[in-house]
Amino acid sequence: MNELYILNVGRADCIVMLLDTPQGRKCIVMDAGSCTYQGKTPLLTLRSKGICEVDLAILTHLHQDHFGGFHQLIGQIPIKKLLTPCGDLVFTKRIYPLFGDREYYREYHQIFSYLADCGTELCFPKDYTGRTFVYGNCGLQCLFTKMSSAMESVLCAKLLCSSSLSDDEIAKLLERYKQACNADSSIWALQQGREVIALLGGDSTDQSMQLALDRVGTFHPIVQKLSHHGLGNSYFSAEIQARLKPGTLVVSTDSVHCDETVQERVSALCKAGDSKLHYTFHGDYSLAF
Repeated sequence: MNELYILNVGRADCIVMLLDTPQGRKCIVMDAGSCTYQGKTPLLTLRSKGICEVDLAILTHLHQDHFGGFHQLIGQIPIKKLLTPCGDLVFTKRIYPLFGDREYYREYHQIFSYLADCGTELCFPKDYTGRTFVYGNCGLQCLFTKMSSAMESVLCAKLLCSSSLSDDEIAKLLERYKQACNADSSIWALQQGREVIALLGGDSTDQSMQLALDRVGTFHPIVQKLSHHGLGNSYFSAEIQARLKPGTLVVSTDSVHCDETVQERVSALCKAGDSKLHYTFHGDYSLAF
């Protein structure tokens, strides 16, 4: 039995897929949430499911609420292959007194140092754009991504490694970097045979989702993880939801940020797609298929 979990990691994303193959069960992790959530390390619960390694990890984009949780795996669970917009980055140390530690820039480098120690295979957008990764009777298809060279977030992140930047230049680059990340997010579909089980879009924008659907055609997933935690009208639209009609719309957020405006927006999207609704702060979303 294949399993999909969208974990309760607050206003962040962490998705785990356990897929059966003739070679045994394979573990795929898409995004990893922040370093911890409420003092807990959600990804380490994989060990209670008998998982001793991650076969495939996917980082949809470079925001800390998507890469931070991979830090939990250091010294605990190795990763065989990582699909990522960018490899290791050693940011200028002058970021820290300016912006503190909340963006996990130190941890990003520590994660990639661990991956190097594990012998993890790194794959970049040129390696996975449009590709389907097959696991038994399931496939995980990349519906949309940009080349690394076209990602503003990657360009800014690399520039932030320079020690010659002024404080003002650092501040401007950080703002560009954080603003550009979501638009650089990849979009994925988990399929079983011809059925789309899940549409998983990181923090992708509505424009990116339209491009993806125009390329592959319309489908109706059993579950869709809504991008960007239900925040911001540019990330989704009633028109797209009416086109997709997901059985369940999952919003990965915490109760603090799920205010009346967010609830009204999400309710309208559910109505447009005739979808059920699940907020992860009510608990992990799980699906066996």
